[in-house]
Amino acid sequence: MRKLFCVGVVALVVFNFAKFALAEPSSAVRSLAGMIAVRVVVEDFNAAMQKTGLKKEHLHALAHEVLSKNGIRVFQPQDAGRVPLVYIRLSSVIGGEDAGAPVGLYLNMQVRQMAVLEKKEGTLAKQSISTADEKPLLVSTWENGTMAIVGRKEIGFYVRTILTNLVGDFAHDHKEANGGQPQS
Repeated sequence: MRKLFCVGVVALVVFNFAKFALAEPSSAVRSLAGMIAVRVVVEDFNAAMQKTGLKKEHLHALAHEVLSKNGIRVFQPQDAGRVPLVYIRLSSVIGGEDAGAPVGLYLNMQVRQMAVLEKKEGTLAKQSISTADEKPLLVSTWENGTMAIVGRKEIGFYVRTILTNLVGDFAHDHKEANGGQPQS
């Protein structure tokens, strides 16, 4: 009886693991399939953030570097071609002018691309890249962000670290969507 119970537990664990291992990736990951290039856009900073010395060009260059290192081609603003956008936004609230003032920030990264909803008989709507006669919309198909409270003097370090991690998360999902072996 004990042996039968143990075999049952092992079978249950193996079955659940197999379901998880064979599960379809999320729609955010699936939306990255076939993506070979992106264009990076960094939103302008608010006036208080501009006074810290951090520049949006620094974030653009860092995102470009990390994406390129992960094998994702990055188009420059002057390059022709319609590719998905990697959109980076830094929202912040600064608690004073002195060097030790706390800064609350939210660094958000989105992938925006043209898409339509695809309807299949007997199933729920599924997001896909536009191929139908419908006009596609520019939508966010992948998104991740991080909130933090840091000292004003440390903001550059933390913003660069957070952005590197966000781009790394995107690169991991991109590799998963395109059959590559994501590095964990």
